[in-house]
Order: sequence, then C-alpha cells, then structure tokens
Amino acid sequence: MAQRVLDFLKTVPTQAWVIVCALVVALPLIAVLFNNNRKPLTREVAVAPVVTINEWEVMIAAPKGDDAIQAFNRVYPLGKTIFVPAGAGFIVTPQPKEIRGELEDDSATGTWRKNGGDTAGPLRAPTQPGLYHLRWNSNPSTMKSLVPAAANSVSTTTNTPSVGLDVLVLAESESTIKGEKTILKVGGKTIGTYLDPSKSTVKRVRENASQYKVPRFFATLTPEAAKIRLGPDFELGQLIAYMDDRDKDGHKIFTTNRHTDVLPLRIELIEKLIKLRERLRQKGVKITSFAVTSGFRTPDYNKQIGGVPFSRHCYGDAVDIYIDEKNDHHMDDLNGDGKFDRKDGEVIANACRELELEGAVVPGGIGVYEWGGDDSVRSHVHIDCRGFISRWGQSGSGKFKKTFRWWPAAEFQESENGE
Repeated sequence: MAQRVLDFLKTVPTQAWVIVCALVVALPLIAVLFNNNRKPLTREVAVAPVVTINEWEVMIAAPKGDDAIQAFNRVYPLGKTIFVPAGAGFIVTPQPKEIRGELEDDSATGTWRKNGGDTAGPLRAPTQPGLYHLRWNSNPSTMKSLVPAAANSVSTTTNTPSVGLDVLVLAESESTIKGEKTILKVGGKTIGTYLDPSKSTVKRVRENASQYKVPRFFATLTPEAAKIRLGPDFELGQLIAYMDDRDKDGHKIFTTNRHTDVLPLRIELIEKLIKLRERLRQKGVKITSFAVTSGFRTPDYNKQIGGVPFSRHCYGDAVDIYIDEKNDHHMDDLNGDGKFDRKDGEVIANACRELELEGAVVPGGIGVYEWGGDDSVRSHVHIDCRGFISRWGQSGSGKFKKTFRWWPAAEFQESENGE
C-alpha cells in the first residue's frame, strides 16, 4: 500500500506541489487576519440624543370668545416669560412635542403652591399675582427617542437638560359700571374711570368702540418684574415711563419715579416694538433700545396731565418713543442732516408705517411730535395698536400748537386723529 502511494506522488506535476505548499503556508495567515478584523457578535447600543427645549406652547383654559385670555395663548421662545391670569388653568407643552417630563416649583419655599398654584396634572396659576419660577424636570422612563434605533441596537431614551420657565401671574381688574362710566380697580386700588366709547364725540372712536374695551389683566411692576426681558434690550419696566418734574425755574428734572406700579399687558404692542427695532436696524439706524417718554397711563394720571379721554395710553397699547444712543435726553440725528427735529421722528414713523402696510403688525395710530427748548427730547413718535389706522403730526402745544402731515395723503385723510 505504501509503495502505491509513493508511486502516485511521483506522478504529480511539480507545479501542483508548489500550489499545495503555498496553500499550506497561506491558510493559517488568512485565518489570523480574519479573526483580528472580525467584529464581536454583540448588539450595538445607541447613544441617547440630547434634545433641548426651544419653545413653550401655552394654552389657557378660557370660555369661547374670551379674547382677553386667549391673547396669551401662544408659543413663547425659550427664555421668555409667559403671562397667565391669576387662578387660571393652563397647559404648557415644550417644543419639540416628543419631549416628556413635567414642570415643578423651582423655589426653595414652594411659593407657587403656597399661593394657590398647582403643578399636578393641568397647571393652575397661583391666586396671588407676581413673578414665579418653575423648572422642567425630565422623566427618562417615559420619554421616547426622537431618532429611530438601528436594527441591531438597544432602544434608548432622549436626554433633555433641565430648563427654567418664568411665569408672570396677572391680576384681574374689578370694574364698577355707573351709567356711561366704568370705574376700575386693580389690587383694591382705584386707577380711574373709563368712558363709554360708543358715546364719544370722536367719530372714529364711536365707529370702533369694540377696540376700546376696558383693560382686564394687569401686571404688577415689582423690582424683579420690571427687569423681565420682553425683547432685545427691552424690559417690562419701560412700558411705564418715569415721570418728569420741574424745578423752581421751570427746568425739567428727570426722575426715576413712576405714577403707578400696574399696567395692562398687550402682547401686540410688545411684538410691534420688537419688529420696529429690527426694521430700523435693517435700514442702518443705530439703535440699541427705544427711550420711552410715556407708556401706560392710568385714567386718573392721563386726566392730570391733560391727555385726551380715549387716549390709547390708558388701554396699555401705546408708547411715546425716541432714539437716544448718546443718553442726552434728545432724539438722535437719525436722517444725518445735522439737525434734531421732526424729520428724525419721521424715520421711526415711516418704518412703522411699512410694517403696518405689510400686515406684519397690528395697525394703529402713528403720531410725530416736534418740540422746542433745550430740555425737550426735540421729537418723539407715538405708536399704538388700536386696530385701525390713524396719523397725525404736531409741533408745539397750547397756543403754539401747529399740525403737519408727514404721511401720503391717500393713506389717511380723516380730520379726527390723535392719541
């Protein structure tokens, strides 16, 4: 048998022997390389994606047609304070909606709950107005991944960092109707009387009486609340301007005193001012923030300073503004002509006109004022959100009062105008 095998091997060609020897040497090397590069037969674990909250969607329980409450139902960017009436039930949904968790009282003393608020289930605002701080607490056991897991991976949850949410709880006013007058109280204090707009001597007020509803929800301006950021370089405290005073010689004195610590919040005015600032910056106007000479006025204070009966300042949707980057209490030279006059105010007014005509903001009154005297602001612009267009221009006051038109005649031709 052995002899037969030897005889067979002698018949095998030399080339075949070379191939066999090469395979004998190469196969072990191939095996080593294969084992070193082969991936372990284990399942990959997907890393939980970090998903951050970027907005808050707020829905407040309100009867159908209750515009005063529904005005606060909106999406608030992260970092912005939300506004809720005292005692109101509401829901806050973080965006993206897939995020899971709950809001908790962020105060060490449980102020939210102590003042009548609730965070269990649908939220309920405290009955005590003021600024409160909540915090979003994620619950990993109930959150779902926003990214589909791979076929060979283990299901994971999202990772949502904890973020705070500031809530400004608003006081509801108390009204007493006596004939054609409505006496309004906020926090137990009378702030003045509102007249019946349907009986106004001004035609456009009568025709738009529905736009002159008595304000219902008020913010209380504590030192902390005054610093609430409404927009870039724009704080809540600016909506109630400081009062001016005069010395014995009649010179103006700028104070840091306000005539009231309550104001009705009008979201449409806040949005209008934010967009107006941005439009002016797009036009190359240097502006950090607006200087405000007058914001909300109580009816009592409006009467005291000689304001008109249906001034939009009393409804919380009007401000008188100018731009003062030099902080010298004068309107800046916005048009670059070397002068400080109404032409600078018209730069602001025309930018606001553009936004109104584009439908980007609620339409309203725009008035340009020009003043003389070294202690005057030289020019300021009245802006409001009354819901219909009105335009006017005025220089001086009293017996020195003059009117002028700065807008296209085709846009507004009514003789009745003003605050």
